[in-house]
Amino acid sequence: MKIFQINKKGFTLVETIIYLLIATLLMIIISSLVLSVFKARRHFIAINDVNHNARFIVHYLTNRLHNTNTIVDVSPAPEQFHFYQLPDMRFSIEVLGDDMVYREGQDIGSGFPDQSTLSPIILNNSNVSVSNLSLIAVDDYRGISNQGIQISFRLTSGTVEKDYSYYQRDFSTFLSIR
Repeated sequence: MKIFQINKKGFTLVETIIYLLIATLLMIIISSLVLSVFKARRHFIAINDVNHNARFIVHYLTNRLHNTNTIVDVSPAPEQFHFYQLPDMRFSIEVLGDDMVYREGQDIGSGFPDQSTLSPIILNNSNVSVSNLSLIAVDDYRGISNQGIQISFRLTSGTVEKDYSYYQRDFSTFLSIR
């Protein structure tokens, strides 16, 4: 007489379902961790772009303003102020679209050159937009007018729809002439 033996080398249905459940839970946990790392990286890049652009703009303008002799209010013109450097250099700052534009020209005896004819230097990169530029001339403690500029601006990286690559920050500082 032959006795039939049951083959016990395979998995039961319950064991297979438990294995699939555990594997699914592990995949969900790992994928959510990876996704959050990518979101944090995008947010960090946006913050870094904004801060790097702000540092560059402030340093660039500081270097130009320290050599300025005279600040003239030309508002309501878009550039608001004209900055004069001896002997014959002139420059202005304005926001054009999403860019902070610096224009510099040489006075050839006819006064301040038309700003629209000068080559623009864009002070921010294409990932960051500039808005709310405010320039306010400041007098010194002795009452001498226009001895510096209080500059305020807003930098934005990304759009609100892309919430993890979106970052916006306001900057304000005083830059003096020497």
